[in-house]
Amino acid sequence: MDHPADVGRVTDARTLEARAGRRSLTKGRAQVQPCLYTLVPASNVDPGVPQRLPVTVRCERALGVGSQVWVQQECWELVAREAAPEDAPQHAAYLCATSPLPRARILAAARESWLYEPDLLDLAGAVRRVHADETPATRTIQAAIRAALHGGAEVEANLEGDALRVLAQALRGLEIDQGLSPALQELGRNLNQHFDDLKKVP
Repeated sequence: MDHPADVGRVTDARTLEARAGRRSLTKGRAQVQPCLYTLVPASNVDPGVPQRLPVTVRCERALGVGSQVWVQQECWELVAREAAPEDAPQHAAYLCATSPLPRARILAAARESWLYEPDLLDLAGAVRRVHADETPATRTIQAAIRAALHGGAEVEANLEGDALRVLAQALRGLEIDQGLSPALQELGRNLNQHFDDLKKVP
């Protein structure tokens, strides 16, 4: 991003990516104790690009090396532990890559969407809430999410029609409950366009 973040600014890693005015994350999650993390962007290779400043984020899940998290409109990946900042010694601090590889690609016909770890975690929970009783489509989606989270980067999921419809339902639930990351917004647009294209087929 062109605008460096202010030092000490506290942001929510699950809500930064959405447009202003959406619902907060407090609904149904009062028992969760979020943790604060200081994220330090890795140095720029290009000396002409200003060094970005650390950002403090609040996250409901425990983060560690290898975790990905949305910060404003970007996904960052934690790559190494850092010394805690002097002004916030209680925060865990991590050096971060600001352009990490996505964890999965979802295909809807010719349209592709790239998702990161926090997107997949949100989708997994949303699919469970939409279809508590497992169906072949939900099992396919959950298996693809597990493979992407635990099987390395760039897992490809070419899902069938029923599974894509379950994903679309899950995305609508997420958007109402907490809003969508930029990657999930793109997935939603791609799915909507895919279904519109199907309606045009004679």
